[in-house]
Amino acid sequence: MNLFYRRNKKDMLKLRYARRSRCLISAVFCLCAMFYGAFGNAAQSGPSEAITKFNAALIESMQRAKELGYTGRYKLLEPVIKDSFALSYMAGISVGKTWKTLNEKERRLLLETYTEWTAATYAGRFNDYSGEKFEIVSESKPVQDTVTVVSKLIDRDNDTTDFYYKLRKMEGKWRIVDIQISGVSQLAVTRSQFVSVIDGKGFNGLISMLKAKINNFSSGKTQ
Repeated sequence: MNLFYRRNKKDMLKLRYARRSRCLISAVFCLCAMFYGAFGNAAQSGPSEAITKFNAALIESMQRAKELGYTGRYKLLEPVIKDSFALSYMAGISVGKTWKTLNEKERRLLLETYTEWTAATYAGRFNDYSGEKFEIVSESKPVQDTVTVVSKLIDRDNDTTDFYYKLRKMEGKWRIVDIQISGVSQLAVTRSQFVSVIDGKGFNGLISMLKAKINNFSSGKTQ
């Protein structure tokens, strides 16, 4: 009886030790997973990673262009564009001093239309694939809170186009505020066009112009 008790007690101690060991291993594993997850999220939140994510969506849009059609490409790109671009900031800059004169309803309308126009532009133009790929070339140090990420588009003939993405950290994320191609600021070009339309046709004229462009893209016209 005593021998059985001693053996049983010994077995129970082994079982308890094994359970404690498994718990310790599980705890260490969870801590490592938490650390890796935190590190991974931090790594994925940088300016270059933001551009890599955006580039990947563009390539997918091109590769699946025929399968998705315009509507499918728009649905694919819209959430990525909303996450990648500082759309509210860019819309405000694009209309210049007019922004200060707009009421809340007009500002919401501008942002909604600007966002739709941006997504429609990419969905309409990234509509074919011929072996293109993107590569990240460099990432600058912050200059006045702005980081420049250089990404190049390489076509099947190995010809390249360099995109200089300007990013700022807004709402806890690095977001695109401008793109420069061949030294030309796309935001500056947009501002010039928008202000010209507003001066000639007013704010409603600008909204009408953007909606016409959106309709053109949805009907297969890229200009």
